[in-house]
Amino acid sequence: MRFKIIASSSIPTNVIVDIENTLSRAFNAYTRVISIENIPSECYNPLRGQYRADLVNIWLMSKYGRDLRGNDYVVAILDVDAYVPGLNFVFGLASPSMRVASIYTYRLRFTYPGLKLKKDELFMLRIRKEVMHEVGHLLGLDHCYNSKCVMYFSNSILDTDNKDWRYCPECASKLRGKGIVLNADFIIT
Repeated sequence: MRFKIIASSSIPTNVIVDIENTLSRAFNAYTRVISIENIPSECYNPLRGQYRADLVNIWLMSKYGRDLRGNDYVVAILDVDAYVPGLNFVFGLASPSMRVASIYTYRLRFTYPGLKLKKDELFMLRIRKEVMHEVGHLLGLDHCYNSKCVMYFSNSILDTDNKDWRYCPECASKLRGKGIVLNADFIIT
C-alpha cells in the first residue's frame, strides 16, 4: 500500500511526520510527501469563505492521482476550511472511487475549556484521527456506531476529541475481510 500525502506548506513538520509514521506503521505502507502552496481558486466559494471539498478532491485526483495503481491513495492535509453541499463544514472528505481523501485543519485548531492536552498535541492528535477516519473510508469502511472507534461520525469537534485514533475490533475485522492487514497497535483493545 502506498500513500501520497499532499500537505499545505503551513502544516507543521511534526504533524506531517506523525501522519507518515501512522500510515506507514498502521498499514505497512510506503509514504511520500508533497508540499503545496495553494488550492485552485475554482474550488473556493467566496460567499461562504470556504473551499468545496468535493471539488478539491476532484482537483487532487487530476493533479496527483493520475498515476495511482492498485493500493495507491492520495491523502491531503490542507490548512483551510471546507464544506460539501448540505453541510456547514467538514473535517474531511473521502472519495473512494477516486482513491482520494482530504482533511481540513481549520476547525481542528479550535479549543474549549477543560482540554487536557497542550494545543499543539491536540491539533496533531485531531489530524491523526481525521486521517485514519478518511483512510478507513478509502478502504471501504462506513461510519461505526462505536463512539470510541475512529470511524465514528464526528458531528462536532467534541465527537472528534471523544473518539480514539484507532479502529474498533469490528472495523479492524472488516478491513481483514478485505485483505487489509492492520498493525495490532492500531486496534482498540
